[in-house]
Amino acid sequence: MFGDKKHVRIEVKNKGRRSFLGHGLMTVAAIASVAALPGCSASKSGTTTTITLNVAEVVDYGTAILSFASTSINVSFVASAMGTANLALANTVIASLKSALAAFLSAAGSSTSVTYDSASVKTAFDSVLADVEKIDTLIVAVITGTAANLSSSVVSEAKTAAGAAETLISLLKAMIDMSGPRLHAVSPLNGDAAIGEIAVFAASQG
Repeated sequence: MFGDKKHVRIEVKNKGRRSFLGHGLMTVAAIASVAALPGCSASKSGTTTTITLNVAEVVDYGTAILSFASTSINVSFVASAMGTANLALANTVIASLKSALAAFLSAAGSSTSVTYDSASVKTAFDSVLADVEKIDTLIVAVITGTAANLSSSVVSEAKTAAGAAETLISLLKAMIDMSGPRLHAVSPLNGDAAIGEIAVFAASQG
């Protein structure tokens, strides 16, 4: 994905980041305080490409996905469709994502930027990506597949939240995707709107 690692550097900018990690699931009140976050950018100088990431975006997107996953596995039709084995695996992935987000935030520290070549940043961010992709496969896919055969307000809300989670997963992956368009998913939602959709879902099931 990254080509020659020696010629790729990721700088992470820390601008007004917020952490919901200590609270588990997000609340509507917490979402109301989220300001619009600047998008990521990429610049090239010679053979070196520098990708700038906003720390708050990574943490907020990841935490919203965490909230979606934690809420979804407690919805009866989702749990039933997933089965015991996949529910256990989902719980493991949720715990892993929470740890990866905490590690990423810790690696960023109070510095205004860190490079992707920093072992702690690379490990944490790669773990975040791996975990959200597993949530996409384990939970998002199950909801969208099952919801096609069911009809209720809960199913509708879960399906909307799954679409929002998929948007955030695509946004996270696009942050370091240098092979083509930086956002592959076609969605009317931006990051903040997707976070809001998940907050509504979590609040309705809380």
